[in-house]
Amino acid sequence: MAKHTLIAYVEDVPGVLSRVASLFRRRNFNIDSLTVGGTDQPGVSRLTVVVEATEAGARIVEANLYKLVNVLRVDDLTHKASLTRELGLVKVKVTRLSGAA
Repeated sequence: MAKHTLIAYVEDVPGVLSRVASLFRRRNFNIDSLTVGGTDQPGVSRLTVVVEATEAGARIVEANLYKLVNVLRVDDLTHKASLTRELGLVKVKVTRLSGAA
């Protein structure tokens, strides 16, 4: 088992994310990371999904993604050079201390 990064370009219509997530649920794969964003093409969004699976399992998921109506293209970036980043957002509440300037 290894982490596989799949990129799916999908039509930007309601319900697409739900159908993609349901596909992973039906295949009994846990999504480690999921990111969705727009592209430079109007009406097209990019889903980046990281899932832990075997090579065969990743190929099955990729083939099943193509079967979804709103999926336009799927790329497996697992074995390609890539740059990964992590972002952490922290919310801090500060109260003013008495006597502080």
